[in-house]
Formats: sequence, C-alpha cells, structure tokens
Amino acid sequence: MEWRAVKRRRRLLLVLGALALAGAGCGPRGTPRAEVVVFAAASLRDVAAEVGAAFEDAHGAAVVLSFAGSNVLARQILASPQADVFLSADAAWVEELERAGRTVGGSRRAIFGNRLVVIARRDAALGIEDLDDLATAGYRHLALADPSAVPAGRYARACLEATPAGDGNLWQAVAKRVVPALDVRAALALVESDPRIAGIVYATDARSSPEVEILCELPPRPDVAIRYWAVQIAGGPSPDLGRRFLDFVAGPRAAAIAARYGFLPPER
Repeated sequence: MEWRAVKRRRRLLLVLGALALAGAGCGPRGTPRAEVVVFAAASLRDVAAEVGAAFEDAHGAAVVLSFAGSNVLARQILASPQADVFLSADAAWVEELERAGRTVGGSRRAIFGNRLVVIARRDAALGIEDLDDLATAGYRHLALADPSAVPAGRYARACLEATPAGDGNLWQAVAKRVVPALDVRAALALVESDPRIAGIVYATDARSSPEVEILCELPPRPDVAIRYWAVQIAGGPSPDLGRRFLDFVAGPRAAAIAARYGFLPPER
C-alpha cells in the first residue's frame, strides 16, 4: 500500500529531525560540547570575552566565564574548585590559592600589565589636573575598589601612601572621602552616576566607558607593579582544556587582543 509507505517515510523524517535537534550544540557523534570554566577579574571582562571567543574558534570548546573581584573569585575557589583557570588582577590571591593547595604546581603565569588613572564624568568640573590635586579638589567622594581586599584598590592605596601630601601622605589626605566599591567596574559605575564623584580605576576600564575622562595617571612605581596572573586550578572540571586555555591566554594571540584594549605587557 503506497499510503502506508508514505506514512513510514514521514515518521522516519520526524525521528531524524528530532535526533538532529537533540544533537544541536553537541560535539562529534552527539556528545556534549566540552567546556573550560574560567574565573576572571572584573577588569578583564571585555578582553577575556574576546580571548575566550578566539579560544573557542581555535579549539572548538566552549569557554564559560565568571567575573568578579579577584578576592571574591579566590574565596570561591578556596571553598570549592569549580574553575579550571583563574585570571587574577594581582599575585596575592594566586599565592593564597597556592598555599591552600588549590593550584597546579608551576602553572602560574604573568599575562598582562595595566596602569591606574584618576577619572571623572565628562561633564564634571572637579579641578583635578594632577595627582596632588586629590588632596584639595572639590569632589564629594573618591570611588575605588575596596582597598582592603580588591587588587585595584590595594594598588591605588599603595600608590597614594607613597605620595607625600602636607605633613603626611596622599592616602591620609583623601581617606575620609574614599568610597570602597565591590570591584573596579563598580567603582567606574559610581563615577558614571554622579559628576561630583572622582575615581581611581585601571586605564583599560576608563577606556571602556564613553561617559568618563582620564584626568591624570598615577605614576608607575617599581614596588607597585600592576600585573595580571593566570593559574590552573587543581581538581577543576576539565584539566586538559584548562592547560590549553592557560597556554592560550599566556600566548601571542591573547597578548595582541589585550594590547588593543590598552593592556600592557606584564614585564612593564
């Protein structure tokens, strides 16, 4: 009977269509697409997204990115190693993980550098032309990442403490006006929200916002070198992909991407 043959062919096509849909987003032979989980400092949000996309193109594996302050991410890893790779904005949190046995021995690598700048909204008139002006200028608050824990805030405090102001240092002169933020992107958002707020953020964060302008740069100091570090996490969900992503983020393609966003080589 011809009509029965037609019905059988239709059923077969429906089954094949369902199997094709079930295999969408999967790797060869219908297996789930492999994933590498990367915890990255908030200031790496834009560059890490592009580096992750380049890794996906090169290796065919999905990159799952999670962003927060380096301190928050490190504490999450200490609680449970759910990441394969950690991209930290300073060495201190990597060293904390190393002491706790949460990293693969010998895997730490310096990947990028950065610099700190003072910013304000473009429509602000705060009277800040150089770093010393922070002591006397008429801004209401100085937003920066929490200097007790977040790398950007710790770098900023160290620089200000090393800068003389009056009978003390610049940190002492501005401390009462400091508003600590959860991370450097939160500090940037505070500046964007109010023309009476100045801020200290990474130069790369300032470049990411059309609403703010750089007023001055904090002078680089050999004892306060701003470096980002990558390290593989022991016991992560995808060890092989973790090793490959670590090599990729420390390699020339990632360095070229980072340079377009204004990051410096780590040796500077």
